[in-house]
Amino acid sequence: MRKKLVFLAVGVVAAVLFFNASSTRATTDEIVVSIKPLHSLVCALTKSITNPTLLLDGSTSPHHTQLVPSQVLAMKNAKILIWVGPAYEQPLFKHVKQLENNVLTLQDDSSIKLKPLRSGTFWDEKSCCAHDHHKDHDHHHHEKSDATNPDGHIWLDPLMMTQVVDVVLQHLKKLYPNHQGLLSRNANDYKKRLEVLHQDLLKKMKPYKGKTYIIQHDGNQYFDNAYKVKTIATISIDPSIPPSAGHILKIRKAISDGKIHPRCLYAERQLDGALARSYADTLKLPFAVVDYLGADVPAGEDAYKALMNAYVNAFIEEIK
Repeated sequence: MRKKLVFLAVGVVAAVLFFNASSTRATTDEIVVSIKPLHSLVCALTKSITNPTLLLDGSTSPHHTQLVPSQVLAMKNAKILIWVGPAYEQPLFKHVKQLENNVLTLQDDSSIKLKPLRSGTFWDEKSCCAHDHHKDHDHHHHEKSDATNPDGHIWLDPLMMTQVVDVVLQHLKKLYPNHQGLLSRNANDYKKRLEVLHQDLLKKMKPYKGKTYIIQHDGNQYFDNAYKVKTIATISIDPSIPPSAGHILKIRKAISDGKIHPRCLYAERQLDGALARSYADTLKLPFAVVDYLGADVPAGEDAYKALMNAYVNAFIEEIK
């Protein structure tokens, strides 16, 4: 009986120690990454070194997400936080300002060539409607297309992600000086995989070159640039600000007059799909949902490839 009690006590102590150790690991992660596409990249670079923590799972838009205390604590305790920056994850900014630890803000690195946000109603320079660009600022926060308002959706072009690899690699080498060779090999391998992914997506997208479409909010210019399709108009530049009735009517009139020829209106998984569908009905356009954050894709090294393939598959399904 005494032996059984001893074994039981030892088991309880071991369980408590294991729980405490697990809890400690959960709140002192070495690397925290804001969104799934970037997390996937960092997982690939740190393979066999550490397991980065994903901050946002993609179920809500980082444009207006609300962090819970455990997420704020993870940011505070991490050795490094990697995020796009306030151009994309604005709600994180107030917490980032309070961090004393290392932060990698990708939008601040000059070697990553971010595009400026677009503004206005129509974005086809050949369209007779192009002169409306300067008139339609009543429903947008961003009234200028300049470098002070960068577009943070950089992962929608896999070749842009190779620029991110190089920037992240330099920071990781400082964090893990004893693993520089492994980090470099992992980075080179991942850049090759990004090139293969890009070529595969080019083949899928080739039949749709030059096709135009409307999207719920402007986040697709990197995708457009990579695969030669065209966002002809957007419902809103800032997803937190509803469009004016005049904006929607202007798009509807341009379509009915044959001045623009969008093939589809795309809603975003993280935004109000019912509202986007109502706009599609008003504009008499096919409707589809795309998810550039991979809400249903398991996080990890392979997540980026999976979410980009899923994005392209959903995109071409309705633009045919």
